[in-house]
Amino acid sequence: MFSFVGLDDCLQQYIKNFEREKISGDQLLRITHQELEDLGVSRIGHQELILEAVDLLCALNYGLETENLKTLSHKLNASAKNLQNFITGRRRSGHYDGRTSRKLPNDFLTSVVDLIGAAKSLLAWLDRSPFAAVTDYSVTRNNVIQLCLELTTIVQQDCTVYETENKILHVCKTLSGVCDHIISLSSDPLVSQSAHLEVIQLANIKPSEGLGMYIKSTYDGLHVITGTTENSPADRCKKIHAGDEVIQVNHQTVVCIITLQVSGKN
Repeated sequence: MFSFVGLDDCLQQYIKNFEREKISGDQLLRITHQELEDLGVSRIGHQELILEAVDLLCALNYGLETENLKTLSHKLNASAKNLQNFITGRRRSGHYDGRTSRKLPNDFLTSVVDLIGAAKSLLAWLDRSPFAAVTDYSVTRNNVIQLCLELTTIVQQDCTVYETENKILHVCKTLSGVCDHIISLSSDPLVSQSAHLEVIQLANIKPSEGLGMYIKSTYDGLHVITGTTENSPADRCKKIHAGDEVIQVNHQTVVCIITLQVSGKN
C-alpha cells in the first residue's frame, strides 16, 4: 500500500493516484515534475513537498553510511575546481563574448547550482553534533555559508559575464581553500567518521506522557534530538542523546515531525 506518512495532510489526496498507477519505490526515487503532473499533482508547491521528501529518502538510502566530512569536502572541492575549469575553458574559446554580454549561459548557472548543492551537503554534516560544538568546525561552517550567499548574490548582479566570472573564480578558490583545510585535518577521527543506524525500542509508553524527546527540524530536513525529559521513556532507555537524529518511527522513514504521530504509538 502506498503511503505519504509524515507528510502534510494536503498530499494524502494523491495516494489513490499513485496506487492506481502502481508506482513502485524505484519509480518514486526517479520521479519528475512532469510525471507528478501526470499523476494529478498539479500544484507546484505539492510537487516540491513530494520531491523534497524523495530527496531525503535518497540521502538516507544512498549516502548515510558512506559519506563523511572528508568525502563531502573532496566533492565540494571537485565542484569548485570544475567551475573554475569551466570558466577558464570558456575564456579560451574563440567565441567568448563575456566582456560584452551580460547574460549568464544556462550551463554556467547549472554549474553554480551544482556547487551550492555540494556545499549544502557539507553544511548538513557541519550542522550535526559534535561538529556544531567545535569552534574550528563552526567557523568553517559560517565561512561556507557566507561564500554560498556571495555566489547567489553575484549571479544576480547586473554586470558583464567577465566581471561575474572573476568574482565567482575568487569564491571558488576560497571554497577550495576551506576544503583543503578540512581535508588536512585527516588525523581527526571525526573527519572520516560515517554515520551509523541504531534501533532503539521504547517500552511502557503512556499516551499522556509521550516519548520525552525534544526534536528540532533543520532547514535541510534533518530531525535532531536536542534533549530528553527526565525519567521519560527516552531518558530511561539510556541510549538516546542530544545530537542523535530521528530516522524512522514505527518502521516508517520520517520526513516531517508531527508530534501526535510520534508520541501516540509504542
